Amino acid sequence: MTYGFYLGVSCCLIILQTTIMPHLPLFKNFYDLPALFIIYLSLYRPARESLPVVIFLGFIMDSLSSTPFMLYITAYFWLFFSVRGIAKILRLEGSFRLPFIVTSGVLIENLIFIGTVFILDSGFRFSIAVVRSIAVQSLWAICTGSLFLVSFDYCHRGWNLIIKQYIIQKQGVSKNDSFVKSKKTTF
Repeated sequence: MTYGFYLGVSCCLIILQTTIMPHLPLFKNFYDLPALFIIYLSLYRPARESLPVVIFLGFIMDSLSSTPFMLYITAYFWLFFSVRGIAKILRLEGSFRLPFIVTSGVLIENLIFIGTVFILDSGFRFSIAVVRSIAVQSLWAICTGSLFLVSFDYCHRGWNLIIKQYIIQKQGVSKNDSFVKSKKTTF
């Protein structure tokens, strides 16, 4: 059922990113929300559980965007392992940890995208607009990234609790039903 949670969150983030946020001027230069979920997966979940979600999100974003195919899959793959490495190497503690890691993840994703554009278009030049967009995305990441990560973790724990309670309740009903049926047959 963990993959059900991942699918639901992924779809909500993609819908929010592609349909709602472009129409709100405040979020014009907001960072990539599915990338934030990739950062959450790299920090809080095991790799064998997270990699199918990384590939799924990359494939969906590749399908929705007009970028070269496999750009998002590649970017999310590198983002996943880079953030995982940053978290293991730096071992930051306290309130500075999450904003630093999220900002690093946003910068890594932007570097991958800029590198791809630079490879595909040899005439590419940095402009003030690109630098400003990356700076605004970094500020958004510092301010909101840790809130999103903590929210994802809280929701995931709540989801697991609800599913466990449902399974226990379902098993209790089925055991009780079999107990009642065995009582009826013995009389």
